[in-house]
Amino acid sequence: MRGAHATRAVVMLVGCCVGQWAAAEPGQGQAGQAAGPLALVEFEPAKMPSGLVELCGRDASFCAPAAAPVQVLALSTQRWQLLRSVNDGVNHRISSSTDRQLYGRDEYWTIPTTAGDCEDYVLLKRQILLQSGFGPGQLLITVVHDENGEAHAVLTVPSDQGDLVLDNRRDEVLHWWQTGYSFIKRQSEANPAAWVALGSDKLQATNIASGPGLP
Repeated sequence: MRGAHATRAVVMLVGCCVGQWAAAEPGQGQAGQAAGPLALVEFEPAKMPSGLVELCGRDASFCAPAAAPVQVLALSTQRWQLLRSVNDGVNHRISSSTDRQLYGRDEYWTIPTTAGDCEDYVLLKRQILLQSGFGPGQLLITVVHDENGEAHAVLTVPSDQGDLVLDNRRDEVLHWWQTGYSFIKRQSEANPAAWVALGSDKLQATNIASGPGLP
């Protein structure tokens, strides 16, 4: 899977990004685009990506069950701006590279310091937002197929205004239905230690299998 852009320290991203970019108010979509269903639908259990399984073997905290019941995220203007800022900040501070180039192997998930691929962008954004007060059940690692049918990883943020997507391929934070992606599987909203297949009534999806890519 591919990535895009360049890093500094996590604390720098949190401290300097908030409020730097003008953001649309929560709930606004792209001009002229009809709204889709607010939330993705979780179906049967799915297989956790092997790269994350290995990461959890190195650091069990990445697969720890949520310590408290998941609270629905109230998408205030401040939180919306924070999501925008973290997405934009990480995208422009981490340079895009493959695991083969960086580690000499096809799949290696880690929090990047200077370069990484799409899963690494997701892990860094998730870490920053966790440190900013978001809960694990509000920051879900997600596998999609892009417009070319290729596997890709994004961060989905379920909220009271729908499921939002943080993506290293674009600086805008979009509703899931604005991305053009097919959503395959993600961490469970109820238990981020488990994975579930995804669908939506817009796509008229039924139980989607674990899906190719990210074996």
